[in-house]
Amino acid sequence: MTDRTGNMVAVAVQGIGGMNAFNAGALQTFREHGIRPDILSVTSGAILSAYYYLDEQNLQALAEFYTKYFQETSEDGVPDEVKFMQYALTGMPDVFRTISPLERYMTSFPLLTWSDWLSFWFPAKTYESIRPDSFFEEIANRFASSDIGIIANAYHFAKDKAVLYTNHAAREKTELSIGEDDNYIVKDMSADGIKSCLQLIQYGEYNGEYDGAYQYNPVLGPLTVADHIILITVETIEKSLKPITSYFDVEDFKLKMLFKNAIYAELNSIELINRLIKEGKLVDSKYKSIQVSMIQPNEYRGYFDYFVETPTFFANGKEQAEEFLNTTAIV
Repeated sequence: MTDRTGNMVAVAVQGIGGMNAFNAGALQTFREHGIRPDILSVTSGAILSAYYYLDEQNLQALAEFYTKYFQETSEDGVPDEVKFMQYALTGMPDVFRTISPLERYMTSFPLLTWSDWLSFWFPAKTYESIRPDSFFEEIANRFASSDIGIIANAYHFAKDKAVLYTNHAAREKTELSIGEDDNYIVKDMSADGIKSCLQLIQYGEYNGEYDGAYQYNPVLGPLTVADHIILITVETIEKSLKPITSYFDVEDFKLKMLFKNAIYAELNSIELINRLIKEGKLVDSKYKSIQVSMIQPNEYRGYFDYFVETPTFFANGKEQAEEFLNTTAIV
């Protein structure tokens, strides 16, 4: 159970493929300024950024990871649209591979019904994760040992609930405890848990779970014990930065609205409580006003950018975080 006697700061970080360079730039800036929140909530690709942010031995670990990545990918002169098609058709190096038609046929055989053939030609599972077990173990171990409360979320399909993988510090600083309630399934931090949190829907389920971004990106509810929540998004949750002019803009818009709507719902709940307290309509001592701040990009990333990170988006994350720190007091 949390101790509310002092000011508490929570940081929630959104993760979307091809846009995580922004959250990495923001977290790198936080690290350089010595910003250490009490609680850190991370979803999907933000998990990897948090892993390097928490490297206690190397202040520049996050920046160095992305510098190497940019040298290997973004600076090769190949247009993002071409890379998108390459990764979509053949897989992403060291991350996932495509499942071939022959593999699908062997696992689907015999194809006796129309439904069988439909699933074969239009499969739900098109990729397979190729990250080694050690990748998930290293992240889980760093998260588990941190004195910052870490929450990483997955989604349990059958129960339609968020699964929160938490370290001991997170459970000490929030009202979360191992078990299941009406809102969440809370589990201890683990390598399997991190794998679930990064399990794209195109991979198929892992232990009945998928990447949590399909439900909450990021999860904010458990952070309401804090006095100040800093939300880092990789896509503006305000007005879109680009009009809808093509089929690809439509598909991009639909996916981003899925992420936005969950954030809207949680932010609106916090805003409602704040307003009722301010108007004197909510006087119960268990409620308190919460300051919510946001760090968002002002650079657009679209449909063909989901697989490819860029140095300019990393720089945008650093720029927006610097501006935030120069204008906002962190309690």
